[in-house]
Amino acid sequence: MVKKQRIAPKPTTPPPAADTWVSNGGIDPELSPPPPTAPPAQAEPETVKGKTYPHRVSFDMETPQYRRLKRAAFESDRPMNEILREAIEDWLRTHEY
Repeated sequence: MVKKQRIAPKPTTPPPAADTWVSNGGIDPELSPPPPTAPPAQAEPETVKGKTYPHRVSFDMETPQYRRLKRAAFESDRPMNEILREAIEDWLRTHEY
C-alpha cells in the first residue's frame, strides 16, 4: 500500500520582475485606468471624528408612513435621512431642547 503525501507542495516564488512591477503600481496593460473624477463642487464640513454624522439611530415605523416618507424624499429630491433630521430638529426646538 502506497501512502499519499498530505502536505501541499511549496508554492513557486514569483520572478523578481513581478515584485518590481507590483511595487511600482503596475496595471494590466489590457485595462485602461479610469478617467479622473472632478472634485465635488461643495465639500461637506467634517466633524472631529471625520464623519459628518458620526451617530446612527434606528427606529421602527409602519409601512404606510415609510412609503409616504420615501415618496416625499423622491418628489423633493432629498434623502430620507435629511428629511428625518429636519423633523427631529423641529421637534427639539418646539420642545425647547
